[in-house]
Amino acid sequence: MPQAAEPWPLTDEQRDIVELCRQFAVNEIRPRGREVDERDVESPLDIFRSAAKAGITDFMLPEEFGGGGFTDVVTQCLVQEQLCWGDPGIGNFLCSNGFFADPVLELGTAEQKEEWLRPLTGPEPLYTALATTEPGSGSDAASITTTARRVEGGYEITGQKAWISNAGLADQYVVFAKTDPAQRSSGVTAFLLRKGTEGMTFGEPMKKMGQRAIVCREIFFDHVFVPEAHRLGDEGRGFHGLMKTFDISRIVLAAAATGAARAAYEYARDYARERTQFGKPIFDHQAVAFRLADMATRIESAWLLTLNAARRIDAGEPATKNAAMAKLQASETAMFCTWAAVQTLGGWGYSREFPVEQWMRDAKLEELEEGTSDIMRLVISRQL
Repeated sequence: MPQAAEPWPLTDEQRDIVELCRQFAVNEIRPRGREVDERDVESPLDIFRSAAKAGITDFMLPEEFGGGGFTDVVTQCLVQEQLCWGDPGIGNFLCSNGFFADPVLELGTAEQKEEWLRPLTGPEPLYTALATTEPGSGSDAASITTTARRVEGGYEITGQKAWISNAGLADQYVVFAKTDPAQRSSGVTAFLLRKGTEGMTFGEPMKKMGQRAIVCREIFFDHVFVPEAHRLGDEGRGFHGLMKTFDISRIVLAAAATGAARAAYEYARDYARERTQFGKPIFDHQAVAFRLADMATRIESAWLLTLNAARRIDAGEPATKNAAMAKLQASETAMFCTWAAVQTLGGWGYSREFPVEQWMRDAKLEELEEGTSDIMRLVISRQL
């Protein structure tokens, strides 16, 4: 049974949720990975519903709102690593409501948390999305141009978002806009919106290289009215909430990348034991063995960096640098390990009959989302 090494003694509750996700990854996710990839722009809603009934989609939400109560980042990493071992895109899709919940938990009032988080729990949860990126604003989140102008009773949002995961599918959205366009980060405010709000429309599904289980679209806001009660936090606090969210999400994505890397490593290792060339298994050829050794070493390094960052967050310690280090190491490890798996399988690795070519395409996103590797190095260098 595939599993990541247990870095220290876990609680019985942690072992139970990890085992649940391990079994779900083996039985429900891995067998469907290729099918979902081939569909291109269709999210696997049936897998999401099965995961919801098992308690996987809301395990990270507080018990007081109906969630599983595993709010610590360490457990979130343990779960994400298992699910993304099954398939990176599907694993990230199943836990996408956690990315919506983080800014609500960071900035929201007690009433907002109850109203917007409880519908994400139980066997039939709503879908959610977080909208930051714009056509001209990716890594530089403070440069967004979508505006939120004060009007009677609330705000009027005008602008455009791009590459928004679950856009169109999602029922609830956290949208970041400028309440003061003259400011950079201090002018960003967060808002809560529901699908169907007048003036809010969506583009066609964006065709992607990988992680196709999560469908991305553009969102257009044409003078969309948002009541003041749906402003998330004070004016100008949106960027602060986003950065706090990134510290958590980058660590969880590092765990996802580590799971993908482990999947590629295990597949390549097992193949190398069976495939023979020149009269012996290719595992016994030093060129292949050393490549597998590099894969295993990088995975161990990425996993320990990820868990260290998670423990710092859970202890209330500063973790911006550690989160960036974990995501940088884990995402580049996933890219290396999936490349190395394709290389180990040779021509068969290039074939769509084997999963490693898909995993290589999936892994590339980990070096781009929630801050590119270039941005991670910038964050780390500023903290030195």
